[in-house]
Amino acid sequence: MPSTKGNTTLFYASLFVILVGLAAVLFLRSSAFVIKDIKVEGLNIIQPAEIERLAAGAKGQNLILFDQDSLSRRITLHPLVNEVSFVRDFPRTLVIKVSERTPSALVLVGKGAVEVDGQGVFLRRIESWPQVDYPVITGVTLSDASGPGHKIDDPLLAAALNLLGQAPAALLPLIGEVHVNSIQQLTLFLTSGVEVRLGQATDWKDKLGALYTLLNDKDYRSIEHGVRYIDFTAAKPVIGR
Repeated sequence: MPSTKGNTTLFYASLFVILVGLAAVLFLRSSAFVIKDIKVEGLNIIQPAEIERLAAGAKGQNLILFDQDSLSRRITLHPLVNEVSFVRDFPRTLVIKVSERTPSALVLVGKGAVEVDGQGVFLRRIESWPQVDYPVITGVTLSDASGPGHKIDDPLLAAALNLLGQAPAALLPLIGEVHVNSIQQLTLFLTSGVEVRLGQATDWKDKLGALYTLLNDKDYRSIEHGVRYIDFTAAKPVIGR
């Protein structure tokens, strides 16, 4: 038969655990952890105030128990936001870390241009030339239904972005325009004015690597001012003057 002393000890031990747990819950829910300040990190293109407005509803919530999923959905409604994560800076500051979508190219439309990222997401429409130059994609017509935050489902745009995504980083500043025709044949126009005929493909790494090597070759540089085009559609590049 169990002793009365043993039952009493077990009862008080259980009661102690319950009280400690209750105290912890009450402490975590207390005003000591109410979100008072919001800091935003990782921005280069977006203005901090834009993210702060989207996250304003988090103020007054509990720093530990706030609804991360709901807040993340609100912030990623911004067309330039790719991903978002949160860091708790106790006792009352929420740090929002933003990964931005970065422009990969411009598509000319009407009197302006549209910035798109590498996945073809419409970032923003601009009416003056951006401070940072990006390759211009021509041969693509955007639908009137396209708008910020929407992925543009266009095979011609996808073909051009696929090429840019495989270009050596050092080659990108030398590309002024990527033209794609109706059968997805691609032509580059370098910032030097030279036309580069590439043809049709999906794997561009070898050709673009060879192009970059050619452009840096001392023999090519000696004749560069007289070059009108470089034809990469054959087995070996042909230089036209």
